[in-house]
Amino acid sequence: MEKEVQLLGERVEADRYLIAGLIQEEALKDAAPSDIEGYEALLETVIEFRASLIGLLGKSISNYFDSKTAFAEISEWGKVTGNYFLEQGMMLDQALAETHIYRKHIAKVLKSEAVHEGMDLEKLLDVLEFFHSLLDHAAHSYSFSYIHAYQKNLSDARKQFLELSSPVVPVNDEIAILPIVGDIEMDRAHYLLEKTLIAVSRLQVSILIIDLSGVVKVDAIVAQQIIKLTESLKLVGIRGILTGIRPEIAQTITNLGVDVRGLALGGSLKQAFKKLSAESE
Repeated sequence: MEKEVQLLGERVEADRYLIAGLIQEEALKDAAPSDIEGYEALLETVIEFRASLIGLLGKSISNYFDSKTAFAEISEWGKVTGNYFLEQGMMLDQALAETHIYRKHIAKVLKSEAVHEGMDLEKLLDVLEFFHSLLDHAAHSYSFSYIHAYQKNLSDARKQFLELSSPVVPVNDEIAILPIVGDIEMDRAHYLLEKTLIAVSRLQVSILIIDLSGVVKVDAIVAQQIIKLTESLKLVGIRGILTGIRPEIAQTITNLGVDVRGLALGGSLKQAFKKLSAESE
């Protein structure tokens, strides 16, 4: 049986470009000529990708009696390919939607070669079962790698967003401003607390104006983080001034039981600068 199975795998490998062409033709059957115009180079790359996968599946079928190696090679293919097609902007569902086309055309080749070689039906069914498990593993490996890379990209983008949305801007040797814009969810509030303390220590300023005029809403938990930030600034010898507090934000802070008289409130950013300038004269 080993020789017969090897011949089936070799036939799939040998016909990989023919099979790839049939799969591509079926995948694009509903596309209008205008939809693919200008994408000739990309389609050539996709043909190479299809042929590569088909060739690997053929090689893996030949390794029927060494399934551990076969599945390991499929896993490595999925890892590399999932990352690549995410970088190319291909959607995951686009790739997975074509799995049944691979299944159909490769199975046809296996059946045709098995008939030509006079393979026993039970043996053919065993090989087909092995092939289907390989293709399922390829889809799983590809999906896992794609999703993992996608989540990493999201995490990196989130980190960059937090860094860009929490700038401590020095005005002079004494004063810096932290303009906060948009919603402040819990993880952003934690990030603000951590990174702001590092930034003001590095800048060696003595006053930090925390401007909330661009904040959409503040709930009780986030308000606590803002208060915590002002208190932490006190501990390191920095005067924290809150500006741009709208009535609804003030109400949230008051509802927490915080004595606003203990907070340095500067009204608007303009008013805070005017007051600080007067103090320095």
